[in-house]
Amino acid sequence: MLSRPSHGSRARWPDWVFFISRRHFRTRRREKGHTAALLSVGGLAVGVITLITVIGVMNGFQLGTITNILEVGSHHVRIAPVSDETVREEIRSMPGIVSVLPYRDVQSIARGFFGEPAGVLIRAVPHDALVRDRGLSEQLSISTGEFSFEDDAVVLGHELARFLGLRVGDEVSFVTISGTGARPREIQRRVAGTFRTGFLDYDRAWAFAAIDDEFVRDEPIEWGIKLENRYNDREAIHRIERFLSDRAIEAHVGSWREYNRSIFAALRMEKTMMTFLLGLIFVVVGVNIHHALRRSVIERTEEIAILKALGARPSAVRLVFVFEGVWIGLVGGTLGLVLGVLLAYNINGVFLIFEASVNMVLRLIDATLGAVGTTAEFAVFSPQFFYIEQIPSHVWFSEAFGVFSFAVLSAALAAVAASSYVARIKPAEVLRDE
Repeated sequence: MLSRPSHGSRARWPDWVFFISRRHFRTRRREKGHTAALLSVGGLAVGVITLITVIGVMNGFQLGTITNILEVGSHHVRIAPVSDETVREEIRSMPGIVSVLPYRDVQSIARGFFGEPAGVLIRAVPHDALVRDRGLSEQLSISTGEFSFEDDAVVLGHELARFLGLRVGDEVSFVTISGTGARPREIQRRVAGTFRTGFLDYDRAWAFAAIDDEFVRDEPIEWGIKLENRYNDREAIHRIERFLSDRAIEAHVGSWREYNRSIFAALRMEKTMMTFLLGLIFVVVGVNIHHALRRSVIERTEEIAILKALGARPSAVRLVFVFEGVWIGLVGGTLGLVLGVLLAYNINGVFLIFEASVNMVLRLIDATLGAVGTTAEFAVFSPQFFYIEQIPSHVWFSEAFGVFSFAVLSAALAAVAASSYVARIKPAEVLRDE
């Protein structure tokens, strides 16, 4: 008999509660009403898979954008204006600093073979910039020609060169207003090569030139600093500012957080809102779990009445159904976690299989209609419409575990709400009616 336990026997409650809840969960699969439980587990798993995959793909795109901005555009730390090479070498020798690259930025208008003008940011860097800055060389791939400034040459973004109708060896015209002069100057430069970064803003509107080119010499020199860990920027800025102050050098030292605050805030908001909207899936699944467990409570009214008659507390009986909901959350969450991570890291393979299947069907249709070779190949992300070659994806363990935990929590809360019906069951009334 399950009599009201004393303080010393309280520890026995979880044993029989856990046993009965597990038995309920296992036997429901063989009973007539097992569909609701399967739908609850399946719905929870699908929700976890969807959220992990979407967050993983968003992480991949955002990390690519952030890496391009920091390694190509803004650097980790900037110092302006300074030009003393001795100071640069001393800063370069500080712990945590990987490279210090001097550069000049010039806004210009470029014209090419087609004659249509395009706004361009010309970044003037040393001839050995790719050697000095390893991060830049990793993000910058030379698509045609070479990264060289010999004989007053420039290197254009691949999309910029395509827009201007230029190839390696062609002449490009730049109109600039640099330095203190108010009159625009037009210069001609030879195209030595084109580059790709995978970031359209740079490939479409950037060009590289030599830092000692005559048309940029009037611009102030800035230093772009790369750190071993970009998140240590505050410590690096503190050391650099103290170093410059000791030498009475006036210069502004800024972090990547300062220069890219708006775009990073937009990326953060985008991810937060997408996670919130997709997280509403768990609300729907939670309601489904609540109704499934509520039905389970009603179906087991006699068993609940017997347990109460034997002395089980209502709170202990409620735990049976709470644990049943936790079982649903654990099984569905674990299944979704494993499949979600696998899908996120193999999303490109999934799309390749889908594309191959669609193209096979299209070829069969062509063969049936006698129009072999007339249908274009199907591609989910065609280069004609999307500026990507493959879908990047990266799953952080903390985020995946957070999704899993939220799924289990939603199932547990739904079970707590459903188990409240246990308190309304009166053993005397149920057993008398039976």
